Amino acid sequence: MEQRPIQALLMTRDLVLVTSFSDVCRELGVEVQASTRSDRIPEELGSEKYEAVLIDFDTVPNPLPILSAVRQSPSNRNAVIFAAASETGVRQQALRNGVSLLFQRPIDAKEMRRVLHGAYDLMVRERRRYFRCAAEIPVHLIRTRTGEGFRCTTTNVSSCGVGLKAASPLEPGEELQIVLFLQEPEVMVRVTGTVVWDDKHGRAGISFKCAGPQHQITLDSWLDKRFNLPGPRHARVDESFQ
Repeated sequence: MEQRPIQALLMTRDLVLVTSFSDVCRELGVEVQASTRSDRIPEELGSEKYEAVLIDFDTVPNPLPILSAVRQSPSNRNAVIFAAASETGVRQQALRNGVSLLFQRPIDAKEMRRVLHGAYDLMVRERRRYFRCAAEIPVHLIRTRTGEGFRCTTTNVSSCGVGLKAASPLEPGEELQIVLFLQEPEVMVRVTGTVVWDDKHGRAGISFKCAGPQHQITLDSWLDKRFNLPGPRHARVDESFQ
C-alpha cells in the first residue's frame, strides 16, 4: 500500500539546526520541510499534513502564533510539536503553550537523535490508527457473553480496529475476544473488541484494544510494513536558505 512520506515542518533561521534535525529525520525516513517564512505558515498547514513540527523559539519572530496555528489546523493539530530554545523562561513558555518536547541550546546531536528516535512512534501513531490496511486474514471470534466461537475473515485492519466478513450477524455494542492470525510473518495477536456496526449482510466493524503492550507492538510492526513507511529521503529546504 503506497503511502505519502512522513513529514516534519521545521521553522528556524539556524542552518546548524536545519542540518542536524534533517540528518536525524533522514535516518527515520522522515521528510523535512524547512522554512523561515512565518507568513507562509497558513499556506503550509492548509496544503500539507505534518506528523511533526519543530519551532525555533530563539530565531523565529512571534513563535506562539505559529504554535497556535498548528493546533488549530484540522490536518495538523495532532502533530508532535518540538521547540528549540536557550532560556529557561522561554522553554517554560513553550511547554505552557502545548509543546511536546524541547531541545535546549546548545543542542547536542546525540540528544537530538535520542529524542527523535523516541518520538518516532508518536509521529506514526495517527497513521496507524486512522489508515486501514486492506487485508484478508483469518480471525477467531469468541462472544464474551455466551462463549460461542467462530472463524471469519478481515476486510481491513488498523491499529485499533478491523472490518470483518462474518457469516453470523453481530450486535452493535457486543463484546468479543478476538485472535488475529497475522501473516508474513505468521503470528497471533489477541485483542478485546466491541462491535461498532453490523450491516446484517455479512459485514461488521470492530473497535478493539490489544491484550497487552507486546501484542500492540507486534500489530503496529505488521502494519508499518504494509503501510510501506518510507525509507531514507533527502530533506527539502525552503528557498530562503538558498
